[in-house]
Amino acid sequence: MKWIQLLIPCLLISTITCGSHSLKFLSTGRVQPGDQPLVEQLTVFDGVPISYCDTLTKREQLKPTLESQKLPENCHEAWENIIDSLNKIPRLMNSTVYVVQRRRGCILSANGMVFAFEAWAVNGMDFISFDPESQRWTAQSPSARPVEQLWNKQIAMNHVYRRFIKEECPQMIQEIKLRPIQQETELRVFAKPIVDTDQALLRCHVTSTDKSVSSVHLIGNGASRASWIRVTGPMPAEDGSVILRLTAKISQSRNTVTYGCTVQTGSHNITVFWDGNTVDGRNLLDNSRVFWKILLVILGVVCAVFIIAGIYRAIRYLVKCVKMKPSPPSRVDPQLVEQFTRMMESVASPDLQSVIFSVTQGREGNRKSHEQWEMVVLLRDQSHYDPEYFADKIEGPQR
Repeated sequence: MKWIQLLIPCLLISTITCGSHSLKFLSTGRVQPGDQPLVEQLTVFDGVPISYCDTLTKREQLKPTLESQKLPENCHEAWENIIDSLNKIPRLMNSTVYVVQRRRGCILSANGMVFAFEAWAVNGMDFISFDPESQRWTAQSPSARPVEQLWNKQIAMNHVYRRFIKEECPQMIQEIKLRPIQQETELRVFAKPIVDTDQALLRCHVTSTDKSVSSVHLIGNGASRASWIRVTGPMPAEDGSVILRLTAKISQSRNTVTYGCTVQTGSHNITVFWDGNTVDGRNLLDNSRVFWKILLVILGVVCAVFIIAGIYRAIRYLVKCVKMKPSPPSRVDPQLVEQFTRMMESVASPDLQSVIFSVTQGREGNRKSHEQWEMVVLLRDQSHYDPEYFADKIEGPQR
């Protein structure tokens, strides 16, 4: 099958340059545990899918790209061949089979020459191939030897296979006609972030109906800084277009770095630069992150200033309240106050009376009461010790 895979692209290239055409039937059978096997078949004309058939309907579902209807109505025969191989090949190999693939078809050149091919693969590996001229099978792996021996004995089956790829296939090619396809090329550039890192996978997705599109390139001042770049395609799509994809690992922390992709078509170049978005429109650039970080820092500073100012005002208020609050007067026993009052009245010395008053009113004393008491004592002393008063007392008797 490897030499067939290498030969077919070469022949396909010649069909484009020389006006030749190709028709391929790609069948796949998958084993489903607990259910019947799933069989699918895709029909491709000149690299464009034109029909699809599956297990559910077993009817060919023609693609919009196909203008003519010159194809079999169903894929019942191909379905039976795949189901039969899924049942018999595992017993002959003495091994488990999960997937069986069949590739058959033909290439019709401009001068009428026909190249027919049929090959099978099992579990993704080349298995066995068929030569329509000799109608003989050739094993492509040691495990295919029992199948080779059995199928070479089935003369009727081999004759049917040869007639289909050598006679029916070229006739279908002559009757197939595709709708004219307008050449369009679409280039989309987006990225997917890598979890828990500041890196992302930049993807340039190209969809084109222009057969001349064959490559896509990474551009921009950040192209040389990409960790790695991988390009896949061109790959055929079901609608007849081709798909190319470029993937590059980039850093999303550099705001000044630009990335883009360019595609060269037959008539012009298409260039698109990455705008920082993902495929669903989320922005990955650090511009927004820096903005939010700066905003958070500013809010933190403002909150800290308000907290410090609040604490300062609270402390000032408490200190002011403490200063304004008077000291409570000292409480003295009333009996002791009465005894000291009597003692003070019996004492003639003003200094001693002041001491006694201080004891009864507290060590510091009430300043206002003390001043009132001093005024009373002063008036009393003036009445007792005023010289004029005593002079009047002395002169009165003498007269």
